[in-house]
Amino acid sequence: MIFTETREGRRFVGEVPPGQPLCATLHALAVNYRIASGWAEGSGYLRDAQVLPVLSDGSFGNAVAVPGVALVGAMRAVISEKANAVDVVVRVMLGSEGGHTTSGVLVEGVSASVELMLQTFDDITLRRFDDNRAGLARWLDVGVRMVSADAETVRSGRVAMEAMPSRLLEDEEMPQLKAGDSLEHPRLGTCVVTQVIDQDRIAIRMNSGKIAQLHLGLLTLTRAGQRQGRPVYDVQVRRRHAV
Repeated sequence: MIFTETREGRRFVGEVPPGQPLCATLHALAVNYRIASGWAEGSGYLRDAQVLPVLSDGSFGNAVAVPGVALVGAMRAVISEKANAVDVVVRVMLGSEGGHTTSGVLVEGVSASVELMLQTFDDITLRRFDDNRAGLARWLDVGVRMVSADAETVRSGRVAMEAMPSRLLEDEEMPQLKAGDSLEHPRLGTCVVTQVIDQDRIAIRMNSGKIAQLHLGLLTLTRAGQRQGRPVYDVQVRRRHAV
C-alpha cells in the first residue's frame, strides 16, 4: 500500500464558465498553478459530454455521447503526474433527459455552468503508471516535493487563495509593473518586483531577502511616488467577495 502524510496545500473555488471545455480547463489550471497532486469536486451542468463507461471486466468501453445538457450528479477530478507530464482524470455521473444516468471517465464536455472546489497537496507529487493488466492508471509512487521556505505567504495559503482573480480587471486598473518597481504591501512590507511572470503573477523580494510570488487578481495598486528613480505603488488587498 502506498500511503503518505501531506501538510501543505491550497484550496480554490471557482466556476468553469459556459462554453469552456471542462477537462482542458482543469488541465490548464493544474499547469498554470503548478499542481502536482490534487483533487477537485464539481457540480452543475455539462453540455454534449463524451464518457468512457466502465465494463464488467474493469476495462473501459467506447465513448458514450450524452447529447444536450446533463446534470452533474457527481464529479471528481484527480490531478497527478504520468510519464513526466500533468495528468487529469475526471470521473462523472451525469443525469440526462428521461432519467438516464451515464457514469465513467469524462473524455470531454462543455461547461453549461460547472462549479469547482479544488484541494491541492503541494508537498507531494503523485505519480501514476498504466497498469495494462487492470486497464487502469494506478499509483506508482509519491515523491516528496519541497515547498520553499522562502515562499512563506504561499506556505500559509494567504496569498495562494488569491491565485484566481475574482473578476477580470480593466486595463487601466492595474499598472504595467516591471522588474525593479517597489510595492508597499500592508502585510509583507516593502517589496521589490524581481520578475513579471504573466499578467496575473509577479515574483517579489521582501526586505528579508526572501522571494515569493504575488498574485494580482485581488490587489489594487496606487502610484505613491518614486524610489531611486523607479515607481513605488501602495498595495490594497481587496476582499475576496468584491465584485
